[in-house]
Amino acid sequence: MKATLSVLLLLLLVSVPVIALADPVAGLYNSTDLGGQLLTGRASTWRSGINSGFPHVLHAQSWDGAALGTQWEISCPTSGSMTVQDNRISGVGTIVYTSTYTGGTFDFFAGGFPWGDGSGTLAAMTVITTVQYVMISGNSTPVAAVVNGNTTGTFDNGCTLVFAIGNGIGAGETTSLNPAITKPADYPTFLDGSCAAASAGQQFGTWGSVITLTLQIDCAVANEAGSWSSIKATYR
Repeated sequence: MKATLSVLLLLLLVSVPVIALADPVAGLYNSTDLGGQLLTGRASTWRSGINSGFPHVLHAQSWDGAALGTQWEISCPTSGSMTVQDNRISGVGTIVYTSTYTGGTFDFFAGGFPWGDGSGTLAAMTVITTVQYVMISGNSTPVAAVVNGNTTGTFDNGCTLVFAIGNGIGAGETTSLNPAITKPADYPTFLDGSCAAASAGQQFGTWGSVITLTLQIDCAVANEAGSWSSIKATYR
């Protein structure tokens, strides 16, 4: 009996490092445009109306140039309001939108990456969007948008996460001025207020790229539970 228990315990201890390899790994990691291995990404933000309307629901995924979500994904942070600062003069200038998102989940998929892998829940997320306007045919018209933001979260195993977007570039937006404008298929699926794929009649929102990313993972170092000798002694 003692021999059997010893073998079982040895197998358990040997298997622990293999399981640990799937956990997130503490460190600071940068996106490929900053010389790191973290893929930049694409994002879509759903809204309830073609031009505006809350809630706003974010969906971001890594982009390797051909496929979405092969490395990481952020799903369903939700915002119910925003602050607006209009800096335009005679229709020319910027409008700055600041949104606070809450909730949602994140996933870092297995693939032998230096940060490991894992899933978890998000806390608060702040997103600041600066939109540039010019006058076109007498109308103040948006022509470019830049986004930056950051979020925090907790992995299922207790490690914490900070995910910062240093730069984002708007690529498109639905508008009643031209209902034919729709989100291309190679941007993340619009997710509605229930975190389900938005219906065909509710394909409203914005989409773009997220670059200049920084990922920070912190993990508390637990004390060793006991030595191999003390574990054996328990079963004597």
